[in-house]
Amino acid sequence: MLVLGGWLGSGKTTLVNRLLAEAPGGERIVVFVNDIGEIDVDAGLIAARSGDTVELTNGCACCAIGDSLGAALRDQVLGPHPPDRIVIEASGVAEPDRVAAYGDRRRVRLDGIVVCVDATDVVRRSGNRLTGRLVRRQVAAADLLVLTKGDLLEDGGAAARAWCGGVSSAPVVVASDRGAWVALLLGGLGGLGGLGGLETAGVAPDEPIDFPVETALWEPSHAVTAEAVAAALAEVVASEPALLRAKGVFSDGVVQMAAGRIDIDPVPDGFESTTTANCLVLIAAPGWDRDRALARLAVLDRRVASS
Repeated sequence: MLVLGGWLGSGKTTLVNRLLAEAPGGERIVVFVNDIGEIDVDAGLIAARSGDTVELTNGCACCAIGDSLGAALRDQVLGPHPPDRIVIEASGVAEPDRVAAYGDRRRVRLDGIVVCVDATDVVRRSGNRLTGRLVRRQVAAADLLVLTKGDLLEDGGAAARAWCGGVSSAPVVVASDRGAWVALLLGGLGGLGGLGGLETAGVAPDEPIDFPVETALWEPSHAVTAEAVAAALAEVVASEPALLRAKGVFSDGVVQMAAGRIDIDPVPDGFESTTTANCLVLIAAPGWDRDRALARLAVLDRRVASS
């Protein structure tokens, strides 16, 4: 069992997609995710969809975690076709070492914990009064750190890599070096270390960190463009510093906000989703003004309606 952790928007789902696409032939991987609609695998790789499960042509599958990860693991392991490997994509506000503890060591061997680190945001985020302890715990629990978005920085992520070295003894690879991290993930991460840095990071191993988040869903009554949504979302980000993450799929693009940055990505070919398209999911720390944020987005809807 491999646990994939990291802060909201750090790139976990992108790594899962790449891992599924490059899984070796004959090996069946089952991936548990929080929102199966975010696994945008290529249409040619999808064999079938059934409820909360996507079966892939290479024998792998993506399953929604549901209410009980422990029960979901048990069902897979004791089922008629147990997987060769299990990958769990933990929530962006989860403690990956506690997720790893769900593994039944009698039937599910823990291969290790991989944590994605957003090079553009991790140093600032680690110093935040609300999020700092959780971010440090995530990094300190890792057997392997995958540095993402370093290409967006002039230093290539050197400052973030140095920060990681002060919190964790885990090796760091860059996300663009696909050959390195895919091989390590599929190799089981044996002997890389792990879980030794929690106290160094200022977090006791037995001390849980409860980080509640609040969510909202904005569904425009009319079709809107990704560019228009991104512009409206920028106004929300400017007025709501507690907003942590946003993502929505629209007819002409996927709008994402992470670390205060808004991007528009192409809609994957053959995209299918268990969630409704033409909507935006917002995730924020407690205390944000949810009604004001939704009101700003509603202005866009009214503008489209009157045009």
